[in-house]
Amino acid sequence: MNNSTLSESRQLMQYIGDAIGTIRDPQELFRTVTDKLRLIFSFDSAVIITIDKDRRHVSVFFEMLRFEVPEEVRRQKRLINGSWIAQHMDDRSVTTVDLDKGIPGTSDQDSSLFRMLHDLGMRQVVLSPLRSGGQVIGFLNFVSKVAQEWTESDRELLAGVSSSIAIAVSNSIAYEELRQREAETAMQLAVNNSLLTIKDRSRMLLAVCEQISKLMPCIFLGIRVIGEDGRFRIFDNFMREPGRSFIPFSPLEKLNIDGDERIIRESAEVISRPGVYSGARFDELCSEFQLVAMARDRFRIRSSIIAQLWDFPGSRAGMIISGTDSDFGEAELATVRLIMPQLSLALQNYLAFEEIDRLRRKLEGERTYLVEEIRAAHNFEEIIGNSAPLADVLRRVSQVAPTDATVLIQGETGTGKELIARAIHNRSPRKERVLVRVNCAALPASLIESELFGHERGSFTGATDRRIGKFELADGGSIFLDEIGELPLELQAKMLRVLQERELERIGGRQVISVDVRVIAATNRDLEREVAAGRFREDLFFRLNAFPISLPPLRERRDDIPVLALHFAQKFAREFGRPVRAIRDSDIRELTSRDWKGNIRELSHCVEQAVILSEGETLDFSSVLTPRAGGTVPIAGSIPRTLHDFEEEVKVMERRLILDALDRAGGRVSGEGGAAELLEINAKTLYSRIDKLGIRKRYSG
Repeated sequence: MNNSTLSESRQLMQYIGDAIGTIRDPQELFRTVTDKLRLIFSFDSAVIITIDKDRRHVSVFFEMLRFEVPEEVRRQKRLINGSWIAQHMDDRSVTTVDLDKGIPGTSDQDSSLFRMLHDLGMRQVVLSPLRSGGQVIGFLNFVSKVAQEWTESDRELLAGVSSSIAIAVSNSIAYEELRQREAETAMQLAVNNSLLTIKDRSRMLLAVCEQISKLMPCIFLGIRVIGEDGRFRIFDNFMREPGRSFIPFSPLEKLNIDGDERIIRESAEVISRPGVYSGARFDELCSEFQLVAMARDRFRIRSSIIAQLWDFPGSRAGMIISGTDSDFGEAELATVRLIMPQLSLALQNYLAFEEIDRLRRKLEGERTYLVEEIRAAHNFEEIIGNSAPLADVLRRVSQVAPTDATVLIQGETGTGKELIARAIHNRSPRKERVLVRVNCAALPASLIESELFGHERGSFTGATDRRIGKFELADGGSIFLDEIGELPLELQAKMLRVLQERELERIGGRQVISVDVRVIAATNRDLEREVAAGRFREDLFFRLNAFPISLPPLRERRDDIPVLALHFAQKFAREFGRPVRAIRDSDIRELTSRDWKGNIRELSHCVEQAVILSEGETLDFSSVLTPRAGGTVPIAGSIPRTLHDFEEEVKVMERRLILDALDRAGGRVSGEGGAAELLEINAKTLYSRIDKLGIRKRYSG
């Protein structure tokens, strides 16, 4: 080094010292220093690499290159152990390598890097350690197309320059660490704010994605929460395309694959492998999990962090974060761990509130249903009668009630099918839970599916809120499917699924809901004929017919008619505030001799009318009993003498006509075959007349 060069070197050292003291931006500082170094040293490109805190990896801190290097090489963190760099971790002097004399390196990664430099025309590599605090914190590297002879004075000068650069690098790293801590604190505050103020889960997690991406280069975040049954309670995924914000997306749809059991199982198992997956470890993860490998190939993912949020008995949760730009390490894992406690608590609270809301809706539904049941004045009395046919029925009830077997009750209209269903439920282990009744004939096909299985908000026009279906409402209890033969054919397959798999999906919903329901069905149709005619599914019939109970018509249990008549006379007398009147033997004989096509319901209505109309010491059936075929009916007293008496007589006749029509229609007012159609009047008019005559509570639309 001559005097001129020595003077320039002193000026360089002075300049570097001034630059370190005045230039705050590290990239601008090292660019300026590198430009000045070219005046003294001959090199083509310069790179500063730094050693991570764990002293296990090196990464590029600054670069000034005059040749193209693949992006993955520039950004890649390199493992120190077993590398060429490991041999120089304690160096105090400058090392030069002539690439024409041989490729140094003890690892394939080093060899490939030096070969690449050689192929680019580079012939010399200079390595100068950057020491601070008594240890090497990085290296200043020169790469040249021409191998230079480095004198001892050159090496001393570069070592001096490196000491100054080491100070600047150390300061820059300390500043970056401070900035990183401030950014992490800001992220924690922002995440906390989002978790506390945003109630919608998807929007809340989108806000978390945006905050995390400010500190680490991630493009994907997935949340998995798995329940006791192994099903996902939460399966949320968010992806960010280049230059855009995060959006919710379905990985199964994006990858054009079906959610078969293997894929679902993999999605559940992967969250049980917490850790940082980069390089070879990420490749191992891809070889084990097909879904991860497909995501790597489709989205060019190269690194993932899997964090376990909790692992409780019956519930576990995890988070998956993936990136494409660089390999994740311990620093990124530390960033993720900063938000894990708050995120875990927020998700647990969300699930708890969701469960509370579900139970609240269920309880409200049960309360509403029970109130409606009470208002409908259903019979809760014990079954009346002691005839041999009824005894056979009750024996079968006592046999099947303690089990969970599905029961099919068959019998004519008015034979007491619902009463038998209630007897089965009340003698079962489920008696403390609700028995939900559904009349499959009372609702149009467009509404019966929603009634049975529920719907989500917005699933169809008019669905302004979520509705819990009758099967969900009956969870843990029993459901009575009256008039099951009227169930539309298109809904029978869905009904079969509930019976077979004990699970359902609401209309417009994606969540599979498990239900534990005992099914009791009833019909006045011959379902075997319906199956033969193609109007009822054979597989559903076999499923329902697990334990059949056939109810005898009232004409086959005439011995029970007297006691039933007395029972109804006392019941309606109490209900209407009338005195309890006896029934004449002649009327008992008349009642017993009739066939009662409407069975017990028709007998009940007959006695009800007699209770209302009778004025003497005994019930008067003279104006109540309909004429037999080919016979006559006794004239009811005398011809009305006043307009008031005439109006009362009209009301009685009107009541009889409506009750008869309702009996023939099976209790239905509107729709095809309903009482309104039989009477040839508008359904709304009939509802009004039923309400006015006080018989509305016994019938539904």
